[in-house]
Amino acid sequence: MNQVIATRSDITAKAWPFYGLLISLFVLLVGLFFAALCLGSVPLSIQAVWQALLSSTPQNSESNILWQLRLPRSLLAIVVGVHFALAGLILQAVIRNPLADPSILGVNGGASLAIVLCLLVFDYVQLQVFNLSDSRFNFVWLPAIALLGGTLATALVLKLSWRQQLQPNQLALNGVAIGAVLNALVMWAILAWGGNRTETSLIWLAGSLYGRDFSQLLLLLPWTFIGVFGCFLLLKHLSILQLDSDAAHTLGLNVKRWRLTSLFIAVALAASATAVTGPLGFVGLIVPHFAKVLLNRLGLGISLPHLMVVCMLAGATLTLAADIASRTLISPLEIPTGTLTTLMGIPILLLLIRRQS
Repeated sequence: MNQVIATRSDITAKAWPFYGLLISLFVLLVGLFFAALCLGSVPLSIQAVWQALLSSTPQNSESNILWQLRLPRSLLAIVVGVHFALAGLILQAVIRNPLADPSILGVNGGASLAIVLCLLVFDYVQLQVFNLSDSRFNFVWLPAIALLGGTLATALVLKLSWRQQLQPNQLALNGVAIGAVLNALVMWAILAWGGNRTETSLIWLAGSLYGRDFSQLLLLLPWTFIGVFGCFLLLKHLSILQLDSDAAHTLGLNVKRWRLTSLFIAVALAASATAVTGPLGFVGLIVPHFAKVLLNRLGLGISLPHLMVVCMLAGATLTLAADIASRTLISPLEIPTGTLTTLMGIPILLLLIRRQS
């Protein structure tokens, strides 16, 4: 009886630091969210933001700025951060490689190329075949198109790295090489295109939330719900997939089926986010390692359920903070959010490669 009571007290003692970490991240995220609503080329007071949030219809220019620009953009940054963070976590767990990341495995490059080629073909057909210069593309299909491109690019990187047993350095080198080729093809397509979407496409390729509204947020939310729900359904299988294949087979897991399912969910999360905001590089690499460091510092160990929840909050916080910095550092001009996340991620990538070596 005393041992049972002692065990329960130990579990409770370990739970409190985890809950404290979640509360701290949530408070930080809420604080950044209100900062994102207040900061910008036109500063808004917290009172004006609160009044605009409580009003159902825009009443002045401040309400218009909030509802049409900053509120959807901030919410989208949070959702996109969750997408990339969970995608990176799943890839690292399935491949058992700390360098796994949507941008390194070619997901972002493949999704970008698929979208650009689709828009190019659409414009060409409408203009040359149907002689329509003012047609509109149905952007509802963009996440599905990005998913196809990201899946094919990831499959190619994994195929090239398979003989080396998915060695971290080899995987990173193949991913960077394939990503560079895909990005070069994307730039060639845009420059050869020369259409009216060239400037918008270049901004999107840099990874930007500029000009995003509630339509893009609503486009992404179904993919968010499906992806997050799929991640929590995969928890048990992901925990086993972190073992080697023989041990997973011994535990009765169909390794190939669940590995492909997990990879598909990760690619779907990353590709759908890329379709809306463009590639935000290295978010999926930074956040899981940051979450592991936090959990280890608190003495909680690396439990996959704990890691997944922390990654969701940390991914949303990192992306929102990067977006705030992107539009305030050189205001009224903007730095693409993807540029900032890439600048943060490259030193971490080099450090991880050095440790693996």
